[in-house]
Amino acid sequence: MNIRASLVVLASLIASGVSLGADGHVLARAGSLPAPGKAVTETMVHDVAGSALTLSVGEQKMEGTYGMKETSTEVTEGISETKARRILTSKTAEHRMIIMGQEQPSPEVADPLQGLPVIFEKKDGKWTATLEEGEPTEEQKTALEGQAKQQESDTDFLVYGDKPRKPGDKWEVDVKKLESFGGATGLTGTFSVEFVEVKEVAGTSCAVLKSTLDISGTAEKEGDAPAMNIKLKGETLVHRSLADLVDLESKLTGTMTVEGSPNEGVKMTMTGPVTMTGTATVGKP
Repeated sequence: MNIRASLVVLASLIASGVSLGADGHVLARAGSLPAPGKAVTETMVHDVAGSALTLSVGEQKMEGTYGMKETSTEVTEGISETKARRILTSKTAEHRMIIMGQEQPSPEVADPLQGLPVIFEKKDGKWTATLEEGEPTEEQKTALEGQAKQQESDTDFLVYGDKPRKPGDKWEVDVKKLESFGGATGLTGTFSVEFVEVKEVAGTSCAVLKSTLDISGTAEKEGDAPAMNIKLKGETLVHRSLADLVDLESKLTGTMTVEGSPNEGVKMTMTGPVTMTGTATVGKP
């Protein structure tokens, strides 16, 4: 049974900023990519620890726990304002599911795009994602379509817009405008952001941004698997480089609940703590 680690992924909750002096800082730019000639290396760790799990099959009810830790590193190289090369250099996942005291097998599934350069490019107003070399398999085509959709949704811009912000500013995000967030669609709930201060981090001027969120949605379907309902409640703290438009440090802590029917005749509920941490460095390709 695939719990879908992507459900806990909140890819870049906080957008980057450009200093505007006394007028404040613009914290997002539509379709923002690394500047040409720069490469951003990002490492993300998603940790779901000790979630309570309940499975119901007819009149039978089974209880247990679920844990997952996924670590991924990817490098994105800016080619132009509308083109970039991205490589998922590594991805590992550890899953542990115990039902009624018995540990269940959790086969590891490799990412179909790992190690393969992918080109993101905006053509005729739409983002595309293609392999830099070779023809993709059907599985890779599906993955590429998902990555293009994620780039097209431009979550950072929808969260922050292009209005200059100053420390002390607070605002609400209209989550219904987010086409996809953390692998879910049809979002409802609240998402509040506060620009706390500008702070030096490792010699780089960063915006310190705090967010609180309480959102619900439906997981995007994977193959024939039925959609699952997701609820995520938590807080984030991010240090965003104002010069390079990159989250140098980020951390999300919260609680996630997943409910639905992973297989015909089976009902599942899973709830527990979730943590996501991220680090990034900026250099040359």
